[in-house]
Amino acid sequence: MVPPKRFCQTHYQHAFTLIELLVVIAIIALLLAVVMPALRSAKRLAAAAICLSNESQLIKAWLLYAEDSDANIVDGDTGDVLSDPGYMNYSRQGRAVRVWCWVGRPMGPQRQDVNQTLDDKVRGFQAGALWPYLEAPKVYNCPADNRWVKLAVSPDNNCNTTKANWYGGYRSYSIGKVLSKRPAGNNNESGEEDYEVSKLSEFSNPGSKIVFLEEADGYGWNHRTWNMYLNQASYIDPFAIWHNGSSTFGFADGHAERHKWASKGTLDMAKEQCKSVAGAANVNGLPGGPATEDYLWFKRSYIPGK
Repeated sequence: MVPPKRFCQTHYQHAFTLIELLVVIAIIALLLAVVMPALRSAKRLAAAAICLSNESQLIKAWLLYAEDSDANIVDGDTGDVLSDPGYMNYSRQGRAVRVWCWVGRPMGPQRQDVNQTLDDKVRGFQAGALWPYLEAPKVYNCPADNRWVKLAVSPDNNCNTTKANWYGGYRSYSIGKVLSKRPAGNNNESGEEDYEVSKLSEFSNPGSKIVFLEEADGYGWNHRTWNMYLNQASYIDPFAIWHNGSSTFGFADGHAERHKWASKGTLDMAKEQCKSVAGAANVNGLPGGPATEDYLWFKRSYIPGK
């Protein structure tokens, strides 16, 4: 019997044409264009959640200090003097005043005038009055604040010396002038000295009064207190706005929350702050007004008493 003939079958391997490859690449690029902004937004919101936790811990440390100090609040200034780290000496109404600031300035292991490493910055935290209540350097930094990995924008520490090799700030949070004994200067031009308080009992409605806020000055650390004008519609220091048009705050009753800014000018002001230290605060049409919704909200929240 003759076996049946077997026919040889030829198999062809299908390959993508150039047009098909280009279409696939275009689709992937389109998907990435859609997904990436969402991922960036999610990353900022995740950083905001950590930032809220940081400020919640800071404000609780602030309250613990007051509880241990007969309801006297810690001074909101940042200690500048290397020979006496963490402390400042003022002259108020002809009387000498010595205060323990909540943090000190960056310094080397032998109190050298340096600000190059993360350890230099942490030594400033350790000199401050709140360190015994919160010995956790990461809590002082918002994850969205990466100034400390780059050279400072304007490395001048207000002592008439330029620090060209200083790195940017690691501490992301500041306290306002109204919570410090530091003299306002310039004959109280800002009006802040009229509203300062030094005890918890002097706060009116503490749940709406801001203690900690996000700041990103260019000196290499958030130097001294945060300031604003209370007698005209103008800021002195801008805010840091790292969280999708919002900033986080720690309030005097011990809670923290995120606030969404309403004015584009406020956002522009924060962007300008990243470029320089002086002159950034007037981007939103101030001084001279009209006062923005953001300014009015913050002024109400900034003044601690009635």
